[in-house]
Amino acid sequence: MAEPEQQQQQQANPDEVVLGQETGGARVAILNRPRQLNVISDRVVYLLAQFLESWEKDEDAKLVIFKGAGRAFSAGGDLKMFYEGKSDDSCLEVVYRMYWLCYHIHTYKKTAVALVNGLVMGGGAAMVAPLKFAVVTEKTVCNTSP
Repeated sequence: MAEPEQQQQQQANPDEVVLGQETGGARVAILNRPRQLNVISDRVVYLLAQFLESWEKDEDAKLVIFKGAGRAFSAGGDLKMFYEGKSDDSCLEVVYRMYWLCYHIHTYKKTAVALVNGLVMGGGAAMVAPLKFAVVTEKTVCNTSP
């Protein structure tokens, strides 16, 4: 059971796109955009990177778990930003950061596991692929083709 402080941290902003939980030696990153099938936006990448860097330095953290809220792990990248007419390099910056995040996950110093249920596509699959451990259910549908 999570400690009261940690529960308050999650409850402080339950609408955040990524929630972080700490329970004993486990750290849980929850993709929290269920209505959008947990698509990965620049904010998601930023928060995941912050959690991972913090937990990697935390001596009490022994295990990192990734999971998605709702009926999808992640439907991949949030393509909305590309369709909204952004003509500057900000979209490329998000793609670069996502590749960096996948590299960081691949080289992560702590044990990391993805709990995959439901839809997993594109960038969501790219987060799962470098992990040594992924637990999938019979409801998992994976599509990595464009």
